[in-house]
Amino acid sequence: MTALGTINDIFRQHSIQYADVCVGDEHGCILECTSGTVDPLESVTANRRYLIASLTKSVVATMFVQLAAEGHFYLNEPVRSFLPGFHRGTHRTITLRHLLTHSSGLPDMLPNNNELRASHAGLEEFVAGTAGQEPAFAPGTATSYCSMGFGLLAAIMEKQLNQPCSEILRSRLFEPLKMDESWLGLPEAKLSELMPTIVPCELPEWQANAAEWNWNSAYWRKLGAPWGGMISTCKDLGRFLMCLLQPGMNAEGTFVIEPAVTRASTQNQTVRMSNLPETDRKKRPWGFGWRLNWPDHSGCFSDFLAPSAFGHWGATGTLMWVDRKSSRWCVILTNQPFERSQTAIQRVSNLVAATAFRDRC
Repeated sequence: MTALGTINDIFRQHSIQYADVCVGDEHGCILECTSGTVDPLESVTANRRYLIASLTKSVVATMFVQLAAEGHFYLNEPVRSFLPGFHRGTHRTITLRHLLTHSSGLPDMLPNNNELRASHAGLEEFVAGTAGQEPAFAPGTATSYCSMGFGLLAAIMEKQLNQPCSEILRSRLFEPLKMDESWLGLPEAKLSELMPTIVPCELPEWQANAAEWNWNSAYWRKLGAPWGGMISTCKDLGRFLMCLLQPGMNAEGTFVIEPAVTRASTQNQTVRMSNLPETDRKKRPWGFGWRLNWPDHSGCFSDFLAPSAFGHWGATGTLMWVDRKSSRWCVILTNQPFERSQTAIQRVSNLVAATAFRDRC
């Protein structure tokens, strides 16, 4: 075994303070590894909780498509049917499918994103701000990563079910899957109890002077942004990925997600969109809230996963993926921003995807 032959070695070489890895198949967890530059005994909690950033999108999207399967809406339905501000010009043609596949033309973040966070804006202000943005291209003619689209999806779920998105996820996904350490926004009543138990994020430069609204702030951790505000653990996310492999069942054999939903959500949906450029349709494919593996892209999940593998990255230094060919899933959570942790995460992902697991921690 080489000097960098273990997960711990890789994370320590890159000075990542906290990192947890879980790997498994449809039957359960095969490997758990708690690592980083600190002694594992110094960890915040034995089952460490992380802000998982954009991994949140895949969880929210899966629930959204499940609700479509239950008849609450159909995916080619226009956003204007549900939300104000989408009845003019190009906005009229934006559909739910466009939001789920990052093909709406709406921005990733709002131009006044920092100002909204600094004023402790609620999610409804982000939704209203998104409705006021002009799409950068005609919906369905290109793809461009769009976090704000998931704010719209959550608002639509809430309107149709008359229930907060956080509660929809809690009752319909987290509880049936026993994801007991997961929250889309920390509950106010437990905020003081839970805040110290969450691994602190290393902050990117753009948040250096934002103590009142950065990733570690009480504001952000209780906001529950549907595009990046979920708190979870490796084990909980593993339970979610196992459910997708089952497909759709929890450990007790009860269907939590319809098999048709797991298939549709994690297959190439952009290939069916005839107005997209060839590269977007076939080489940079999206499912519904899930990205497929892009082997020739700097952000591929692993060099040893098929293009059909699906997953998501997160800006706080997180990654999860599922490979149906090997029936394997992987969750990697760190507290170092993506731009600094990406190399270490991808090397660990390669180790997981390509080798046996014995003595790999």
